[in-house]
Amino acid sequence: MLERLADTNGEKVRIVKVDANANRGWAASHQIRGVPAFLFYRGGSLVHQFAGAYPESEIQKRIDRYAVAASGEQPAPVEPAIRPMPKEWLPPGVSRQ
Repeated sequence: MLERLADTNGEKVRIVKVDANANRGWAASHQIRGVPAFLFYRGGSLVHQFAGAYPESEIQKRIDRYAVAASGEQPAPVEPAIRPMPKEWLPPGVSRQ
C-alpha cells in the first residue's frame, strides 16, 4: 500500500518507511508508540501524526490535506496535531456527580 501511495503522490510527498524495531532509538525520539505510525513534516516541522491501520483512502485524504504540491499550490491550513479537550467534556458513560 505505501508503495502505491508513494507512486501516486511522488510529485507531492516523499514517503519513507522506517523499521521501528530495528531503529528503536529513532522511534523513541519521535515518540512512536504504535505501528504503523504516520508523521507529516512541512519545512522540517511536524504538522500532523497518527498511528494505526487505516484504509488507503484515509491516508490519501491526509496526504492531500498536508502536502504541498510541486506546482506551488498552497496547502490547507495546518491544524495542531493535538488539541486540548473542552473543560466540559467527559468520557462516554461518565457523569458529573
